Amino acid sequence: MKTIKIIIACFITAAFFTLNSCKKDTPAVVTPPLANGTLLFHLHTDVDTAEVPDYVTVNVMSSHRKILVTKAQLYISGIQLVKMDGSTYDVPGVIILKKQQEEVCTVGSVPAGNYKSVKFNVGLSTAVNSAVPAAADSTLNQPAMWFGGTAQPSGFVFVNFQGTIDTTTAANGSISQMQPFSYKIGTNTNLKNVAMPVQNYTVSPNQVQYVHMIIDYNKLFNGIQLNVNSNLIMNTTTANAGTLGTMIANNIPLMFSYEM
Repeated sequence: MKTIKIIIACFITAAFFTLNSCKKDTPAVVTPPLANGTLLFHLHTDVDTAEVPDYVTVNVMSSHRKILVTKAQLYISGIQLVKMDGSTYDVPGVIILKKQQEEVCTVGSVPAGNYKSVKFNVGLSTAVNSAVPAAADSTLNQPAMWFGGTAQPSGFVFVNFQGTIDTTTAANGSISQMQPFSYKIGTNTNLKNVAMPVQNYTVSPNQVQYVHMIIDYNKLFNGIQLNVNSNLIMNTTTANAGTLGTMIANNIPLMFSYEM
């Protein structure tokens, strides 16, 4: 009887080690990451409550002030997607030149998941701003976005906003009375970050997701006395460093809101 007990104990011990040995050889279950989705920005060009349909239409703002936009474009770079826990995903290497006539801008392939906001820069990084664009680079090789005849040595224009506007104090001037304005905002000092408010969105695997926003160029006039002629032109790096340049550049983050 004692011999039988010893045999049973040995069998149980051998079975225990055999089972544990099998467990160690079993590979861990790894959940594969979700496939990426495609993120696009859908960006409207507005002046106040009026969308800019083209470069020949005179728009009337809510203040009844008339404005004709002949150029409205800017650079967006340094795009970050804000996750639900507040951490961010940096979208690598994307620079967008947003023009009035081009509303859909590709951010690119990004990790699928839930996000609550987006951040980006208006302008270009110091490294890009000091580089000579390649001839084949259609995004940076844009003379309208240079301060001089080339991108060097002055660097790039980050925001180019031009046209004519009613400068009368009462905002009741005629079209013939409208005065030209031209704002070219740039230099490394005027690189501005935009942090959009919380508005949840989901990037699904192998699907396209849009973030819809409005760019209100009228915000650049905040605090600017339009009936002072010297406040209507700001086209050089020297002017960018002045009081007017600082005021206009500080208005850049105010330009962006979600499309409702």
